[in-house]
Amino acid sequence: MPIVELDTDQALDTDLVGPVIRSGELAEAVIDAVAEDNPDTEVVVVDRDDYVRVHTRKECRLTLASLVKHLGRPYQLSLLEIDMPSFKGRLRTRVDEYVWFYDR
Repeated sequence: MPIVELDTDQALDTDLVGPVIRSGELAEAVIDAVAEDNPDTEVVVVDRDDYVRVHTRKECRLTLASLVKHLGRPYQLSLLEIDMPSFKGRLRTRVDEYVWFYDR
């Protein structure tokens, strides 16, 4: 599915979940990794200059393997929290995978 870039939060439905990442190299890698890890899901990206919202519907999976691939260097997934001031949904963390999910 494609990556859809929006310039407003108006389309951020309640069932969209995922990280809010500080803009930069890591954010770009997260966008590409989320697209890879959620192949049959539209990835919604809202760029707010200082930060980027990266969301999918109901569940958003990010694996360490895909993030390292797109970042081009080793990385510890737990370090993501330094550049993730917020997120939407609930979050389940593992050493090699983060999953944000919608839970009513």
